[in-house]
Amino acid sequence: MEHKLTRRSLLKYFAAICVSATRLPIVDIAKGQVYQAPSLKAAAQRSGKLVAMFSGQGQLMTDPIAARIIAAEFDMLATGNDLKMNRIHPKPDTYDFSYGDWDLDWSKRNGLLFRGHTLVWHNVLPTWFRSYVNKENAQRVMTDHITTVVKHYAGNLYSWDVVNEPIHNDGRADGLRVKPWLELVGPDYIEIAFRTAAAADPKAKLMLNECFIEHDLPAHTQRRDALLQLAIRLKNKNVPITGVGIQGHIKADIPLATSSLKNLLTALQDLGLEIMITELDVDDSHVPNAVRDEVVAQRFAEYLELVGPFARVITFQTLADPAKNQGQEFDFPGRADGLTHRPDLFDTSYQKKLSYYAAIKTLAHLGK
Repeated sequence: MEHKLTRRSLLKYFAAICVSATRLPIVDIAKGQVYQAPSLKAAAQRSGKLVAMFSGQGQLMTDPIAARIIAAEFDMLATGNDLKMNRIHPKPDTYDFSYGDWDLDWSKRNGLLFRGHTLVWHNVLPTWFRSYVNKENAQRVMTDHITTVVKHYAGNLYSWDVVNEPIHNDGRADGLRVKPWLELVGPDYIEIAFRTAAAADPKAKLMLNECFIEHDLPAHTQRRDALLQLAIRLKNKNVPITGVGIQGHIKADIPLATSSLKNLLTALQDLGLEIMITELDVDDSHVPNAVRDEVVAQRFAEYLELVGPFARVITFQTLADPAKNQGQEFDFPGRADGLTHRPDLFDTSYQKKLSYYAAIKTLAHLGK
């Protein structure tokens, strides 16, 4: 069910979850009683995990502090924008690999794995897409794009997000998003996309990436059900899908659907699918300022404890809190107090926050 909190109960609620009975009491973090690891990746290694960070040329080239932290703390670079269709395919007959190639080279020079995001998505399409693509040519446009891009990076990527966010409440019984790919290609576009990607690079892990399935909300329940049914259909048709990415955009003021999410992850693994956490952050929009760093840290810990045991790769969405609310990778509503969001592991000055130490401790003890 959906949980709504009154203004009177809000502070009491957040105070309670800060000291809830988890493996990671916030009081321990505040006192510095945390597992001392030299980096996030060292902590993750204790549990057999890989940690990744979304970034790209725009940050890595212009922000040497961020670049140095990412190289030191993480095992993998996940491209935030540089391999999306609008950037890499600026004209119907033109590809621009310069951004992605720069990211790949940076990853290799710094000893990081490289994750590709994303091949087929309803959003961030090129400006030419609407006027050029129709039902007659859509499948060719999609498969040519996948083949060209995946072949260019074949042998260099750990994984691809082949299809991103295909589920939406558009009134279909199967829960699939209608526009634009289903409308233009048909409901088999997901199968076609995976088969095309597998033909272009048989060694890359091929993932289906989905959002908004984590909470105890009706819309999230609907997505969980639709995602599992989609995975079953794909596996029954022997589609070459490696696994499912669970994005992890967590709302700090809404409980996680603990048992339902665990049941979904178990069912996906029973199908032989790998699980990745692909875009982890915590929306602090409705958390009182006095406790929000503690609450964000607690939410990171709770989510990692719940989903982390199922996931081999854990990707964080952004490295540091924004100086301003504009132009960020996340899309949170504005805070009523006008303060900027604090959803990340580092603050605006790249100082480690409680959430960093929460992640360190939780990563080190996943499954133990």
